Amino acid sequence: MKKKLFIIGVGGLTGSKLVEIAKKDFEIFGSYNYRDPKSSIQKNIKLNISNSTKIKEILEEIKPDVVINTAGINNVDYCEKNPDLALKINIQAVKEICQITKKLGIKFVQLSSDSVFDGTKQLPYEEIDETESINYYGKTKIESEKIVLENPNNVVVRASVLYGYLPHNLAKIESSSKKSINFGQWLINKLSINEKVRIITDEYSSPIIADDFARSILHIIKYEGNGIFHSAPELQITRYDFSVKIAKALGLSVKLIEPVSNKELGRDVNTGSNKCLSSKKLSGNLNYKFLTLDESLDLLKTQFR
Repeated sequence: MKKKLFIIGVGGLTGSKLVEIAKKDFEIFGSYNYRDPKSSIQKNIKLNISNSTKIKEILEEIKPDVVINTAGINNVDYCEKNPDLALKINIQAVKEICQITKKLGIKFVQLSSDSVFDGTKQLPYEEIDETESINYYGKTKIESEKIVLENPNNVVVRASVLYGYLPHNLAKIESSSKKSINFGQWLINKLSINEKVRIITDEYSSPIIADDFARSILHIIKYEGNGIFHSAPELQITRYDFSVKIAKALGLSVKLIEPVSNKELGRDVNTGSNKCLSSKKLSGNLNYKFLTLDESLDLLKTQFR
């Protein structure tokens, strides 16, 4: 018998990829708030994750084996300007869901971010490194991680820069944080209409395509992992160099990409210079094989055709 998987946020980038990849091995149920993907899953429910009463009713009815929360406010600048809403969605809602899943004996998987670190370490961050964020978004993720990990059966999966293809009918819809599409899709859209972009050169990260990220999450569930996992390929690259690689892979003009520093860009929020993650725990302990950057860009190219 297939395990039941309940995905919160099936209309987002990671949620939609999870549905696409997991349907072969899991019985899938899900929820959406703003983006209804019209997925052919067992049940697709409109749901605000701050509505704990409805979440409890749904989980008691479905009785899933695992709940994956892909929802949340992940716009760093928006969190800084709207701390009360960020607190409500990124911390309080997660706490209430954790209480429900614990009571019902359901494994809970929470997605997190490289923003839990201050970005000052010279080497890629490992799961055992101490968390200390320099922006409010990261602080909400730190608090939510602590709540999730109070149950040793639960899982936290951190990613660095997440990118990929989200169908136009979903990508055009803004979330509660006024964020519609991921960095990669934003870049491709801009370059496709010959619009110049300014991209930072002084921030390193470990970008992962959403398909690979979703597969890694399901791999952790399959092998009954628990605790914190980093999901990132063995890659340390600046946002500018990453943008150039995307442009070249899709046959777009590199000349439209202007290299700038964070200071020149005039960002209000500090995110740190090193956002790279080490995934030795996932690739070593659970033998997960990440796609290379070239393989990821080849996949991205096929999705944007």
